[in-house]
Amino acid sequence: MPPSYEIAALIQKCTSVTSPKQARQLHALLLTTTTDGSRPPHLYNNVISKYWRCGSLGDSRKMFDKMPQRNLVSFNALIAAYSWDSNSAILACELFNEMGVECLRPNGSTFTILLRASYTLEDWLIGSLIHAQVLKFGFLSDVYLQTALLGMYSNCRDLESARKVFGGMVEKDVVAWNSMIFGNLKIDETAEGLSLFDGMLRTGIVPTQFTYSMVLTACNRLRYFYPGKLIHARVIVSKTLADLALQNSLFDMYCNSGDTRVAFGMFKGMCNLDLVSWNTMISGKKTSFLKPDENTFAVIKSATGTDLVSNYGKSLHGQVTKAGFEKSIFVGTALVSMYFRNAESDDAQKVFYSIIKKDVVLWTEMIMGFSRLTDGENAIKFFYEMCQEDHKIDSFALSGVLSALFRPCHAKTR
Repeated sequence: MPPSYEIAALIQKCTSVTSPKQARQLHALLLTTTTDGSRPPHLYNNVISKYWRCGSLGDSRKMFDKMPQRNLVSFNALIAAYSWDSNSAILACELFNEMGVECLRPNGSTFTILLRASYTLEDWLIGSLIHAQVLKFGFLSDVYLQTALLGMYSNCRDLESARKVFGGMVEKDVVAWNSMIFGNLKIDETAEGLSLFDGMLRTGIVPTQFTYSMVLTACNRLRYFYPGKLIHARVIVSKTLADLALQNSLFDMYCNSGDTRVAFGMFKGMCNLDLVSWNTMISGKKTSFLKPDENTFAVIKSATGTDLVSNYGKSLHGQVTKAGFEKSIFVGTALVSMYFRNAESDDAQKVFYSIIKKDVVLWTEMIMGFSRLTDGENAIKFFYEMCQEDHKIDSFALSGVLSALFRPCHAKTR
């Protein structure tokens, strides 16, 4: 059998493990290649971490309970697993009590993780009790703990305590500044949040994507559109890579400022759109007093290739209907395309039949959609109906129906 340190190194290197099944395979490897007496706690600890990173808290707990010997790292690993899940975060605090029963002394990492649990729960009482334990064990000078305390108080809307922690920090990094800005925005102290951002820049701290996203949100609230555009310029000059949250904040600002040309140009360039992006686009389109046009169609069509899941697509459809765009031939075609990409052919047909004046593009979209789903029967049916309506048959429609003829037909998709 290979030595335990070789097994440990192998488990540690398996960073690509992304499913409980793969984690169980590593667990099985541990059990079959080592004996009970040769398994130090760190082998089990690594597997506990693998399980929870794969989203399998139950397996993490089973592994923890079956360990012949647990150490501080074992407890920290399982506390960390619980701390990120709002449904299980309270169990992290119960584990802390179990540590005392097993006569294990917590370290700075233990308290940092526990503060993460209280942050997740947004429970001020638990957080303040953990703060008392931090003082008792003498870890208050730990910079990571200070940052965790600051984040917890900010998230629990206790800005007075957050300011005390912040004022006592010798080294204030970008995370600390972000926590203070976030806490002020959370209690609608928007102007103070912007003031903190100014102070942050004066100290030479480099803002992150999250910083810019929060500050742009603050500018939107106060209708400070010109400063918001200056911040956008800073993002560009600093070559900060804009993530989706930052892109949404920028997009929202330009929509609110009435600069729809820049806003929709930005929208078309965004990847991996979420519901926030769509809600902002639709509300911006509505408030701009513009009717659905080719531009509306283009921006919606650009997002139909992002593998939208069913629930997401229905939410988008609801927003389109609320805005009164559903019966537009352009927007309707985009919705039909979206539903076919999600294999929702019934919903695609509902949209199709709700549009009174159908053009050749919409008919072709239906034919191509059924063809891609290998539903030859419906593809041919819609091609026939299209001919009955005296529409000019183009090469796309013809290609779709021919493709359907040479594929196995299904009675109906979904």
